Amino acid sequence: MPINTTFAIATNGNITGSAFVPGTDTRYTTLELHQWLQDLADDSAPTGDDNVSILGSNPSELAGKRNASRPMALTLLNGINIDDAAAKWFKFGSIEQQSGAVLYTGLKVLGTLVSSSPIYIIQNAAKVTKYWSDADSANFQILLKAKAGGVLIDSGNATVYSRKYGQTYSHFDVNLAAGGEQAAALSTALDTNVNAAVMTPAAAAALFHTSIGGTASTAKITLSYGDTTQDLGGGQGSLLHKGTITLDGSVSLSDAYQALMWACSESSTITFNTVPGFRYRVLPGQAYPENVPAPFGAFAGGKWFVAQGWWLTGVMAGDSKNYQLVSHTGTVETPPTSIAIQVGGVVVGDYVFVARDNGSGGFAQDTTLASSAAAAATTVTLTAAPVDTPTAPGSQACYIRINGNRHTYTARAGNVISGLSPAVPVGGYASGLPVFIPFIDAVVVSGTSIQSANFQYGSGFTCRYRVRKGTTPSIVPFESTLAVTSAGGSGTAVRNADE
Repeated sequence: MPINTTFAIATNGNITGSAFVPGTDTRYTTLELHQWLQDLADDSAPTGDDNVSILGSNPSELAGKRNASRPMALTLLNGINIDDAAAKWFKFGSIEQQSGAVLYTGLKVLGTLVSSSPIYIIQNAAKVTKYWSDADSANFQILLKAKAGGVLIDSGNATVYSRKYGQTYSHFDVNLAAGGEQAAALSTALDTNVNAAVMTPAAAAALFHTSIGGTASTAKITLSYGDTTQDLGGGQGSLLHKGTITLDGSVSLSDAYQALMWACSESSTITFNTVPGFRYRVLPGQAYPENVPAPFGAFAGGKWFVAQGWWLTGVMAGDSKNYQLVSHTGTVETPPTSIAIQVGGVVVGDYVFVARDNGSGGFAQDTTLASSAAAAATTVTLTAAPVDTPTAPGSQACYIRINGNRHTYTARAGNVISGLSPAVPVGGYASGLPVFIPFIDAVVVSGTSIQSANFQYGSGFTCRYRVRKGTTPSIVPFESTLAVTSAGGSGTAVRNADE
């Protein structure tokens, strides 16, 4: 559509015209606006609805010579002006009017974006209502209002975002105060760690106790804000964090990453401590380096590199090594080493018992029952379970001795032991009964060694182990100690015939 048929100039100087249709209409350059105005200004008299001619004042001027390859800073003079609706028609330069009280600055996006990477703009902490098409990301060039009433909007600052769920994210801060055309450099790519067909927006929202077109679920991911000093147990010591991501123990780190990526997408309805997810960049109130492609930290090689300042808790046992944290002060924190204890030199039928040494030739009583447990119960609560004991069985079972009775268990969450087998016997267990957690408490069923379930290494300690077999061919009972280090623990039985 030619510019002269799109616009008209009223007697009061207002440039008015057709409504701009994104994706259909083509924008004019500021140079084309100037050329049109100057073409009218050399007419002998106003024609039709364009009230500009040689009889009137000069309507516009450029900052510099006309140049179709250089963004043009155009000033509208002597009452000529555009409004916000008309400004949507222009690009490639800036338009200043009303003696500098109003400024529309050019904004262009540079960089490599995957197809269908929609762009949105945050100005003055709010989204700018789109007057461009999402398809414009391939060649994004608009004017954005930077000054009104003689005052810069948010000091001229704006941020250009591209955050489509399923892609890596990008944003760029620009300042529009100088006019001309300002560039925002963006880069996006497909995020192969997001499966949007499975972890849909609705599924992601449900993890935050948020419903999209359905009933709200119970929160499985919660975020809290405030100082917390924690020791991950990997040798870095107790470190300060400024926020906590809590998983309920049933959410994988992969799912948590995907859900948080959705929560930071353009369409997000999540708020992080009053900051809308669609403009979340770092933990609120902090000035950490930004993780631009993934605001809560990158996910690579099956591991989540969590953004600085966040403490992570409630991680599933299978993910216990699949993350890395960064403290408030920038210290990289890695989870403790997963180790096991092994006893070799045994044969099928040997009974092997391994538990902490009490320093006096016996086994250490780790803890007691914090409360009574009724008959047939499969869960008990301890006063203080040792941190470096198995949390769940892998290829090996987990064991517990309550008042001397042997049980296996399927899970330990803090001081709560669940999945007891056999269940609590008739008569129940009274509060205060002695409890300890052996690493191995079983008969060898195959091979020449037996191993404990894996557990997280906290610090070194000594274990006592016994190997016995009384049935023919019997052996002399063997007992010794072994050291447990960050590499695990290993002992070897000496089997002498007991004849």
